[in-house]
Amino acid sequence: MHCSLRAAALLALSVTASVADARPYPGISGLAATADSATTAGTNPAGITRFKQRAFDAEVIWFTSDSKWRSEFSESGQQFNSYDSGDTVIPRVAYVQPINDRWAFSFTFLGTGFSDDLGEWPGRYFITEYESIYVSAFPSLAYRINDQWSVAGSLAVTYTNFEQERAIRNTLDPNFGDGKSELEADSIEFGYGASALYEYSERTRFGLTYQSEIEPDRDADASYSNLGPNTESRMESLGIFDADITLESTSPQSALLGVYHEFTNDHAVTVDLAWVDFSEFTLSEYYFDGNALAESSPEYDDIYAVAVSYTFPVSQRWMLGVGGAATSDMVDDEDRTMTLRIDEIWTLGVAAEWQWTDSRSLRASVAYIGMDDGPVETPRIPQVGSLKGEYESRDIWQFQIGMSWGGL
Repeated sequence: MHCSLRAAALLALSVTASVADARPYPGISGLAATADSATTAGTNPAGITRFKQRAFDAEVIWFTSDSKWRSEFSESGQQFNSYDSGDTVIPRVAYVQPINDRWAFSFTFLGTGFSDDLGEWPGRYFITEYESIYVSAFPSLAYRINDQWSVAGSLAVTYTNFEQERAIRNTLDPNFGDGKSELEADSIEFGYGASALYEYSERTRFGLTYQSEIEPDRDADASYSNLGPNTESRMESLGIFDADITLESTSPQSALLGVYHEFTNDHAVTVDLAWVDFSEFTLSEYYFDGNALAESSPEYDDIYAVAVSYTFPVSQRWMLGVGGAATSDMVDDEDRTMTLRIDEIWTLGVAAEWQWTDSRSLRASVAYIGMDDGPVETPRIPQVGSLKGEYESRDIWQFQIGMSWGGL
């Protein structure tokens, strides 16, 4: 769920050079069929057969968010409002190496981490703190069948480390404060991808990609602390301390279909349609309900998304782009959890690219992500009831800067 600001504007410069082959695509637009920079190694690897020389792309994506959350326990009436902000930085590199007229190889590397410390908030019995590290490598081999068709196969290698921390209510020890539960697990998993590019003409291309599901199945290490003697005895008699706990965090399969068309005045438009099998998504959420270590099992919905962009030259060296995207709802209100408070998303963004030299270009962009209020009602906790809450406001910005070497 992304979107940020991408520092778009170096529009004060103007020097002579040829118009850039690559274009700036804001937000999540221009993915499946553009194939005009090394970033196609990660969005549609079949497009790397268009390159006659090696190409390299490096970029940094920065997400920053601010939100206001309000909630209330159903039985106690205790209210809680919070203001939260966070930042996530994602470095990404892509490399394209032509082998001969028909074969090409590419490699994409992506690393990121997400964390949040929610502190002493009412939903602490479901989540107080989490940290997730995600590192992915995506090597691909592409083959040009003829002047119009290219295909590619890819291997997805991912390493994940996930930690969760939550409070445990000392139900049987009223004079004690909250106890604490900590879970940690990591794994290396493999998946695959397949893609195709159809070049109808020099100005029109169609792209199709598929990414398999990746389903880490990780045995978690659990630890407990600050438990009252009666609560601890109760949990021990229930076998909670010796229970096998598996953390699941499935990355569902997805498909992407897109078209790129360039007009005779060098303006261009892209349209991408995406499907994510989000109904198969899982993310473990454990809590102590006073009698057992319970697990929330929400049902998610498939995601359908559309993204569009329009790019155009403003001088011999400068290209500008505008774009946006919208997704369907990912989970019904009654199934949403405190750990994953997601809702429908829409984005708007602008981008700019400057052709520095014949073989190098710089780009920057900014995008805003809007998200609905994400109402949540949790299962019941003894003596306090369920927690109902929603966002009063939630703003996410994405900033992106990148540089490309080589190209078509």
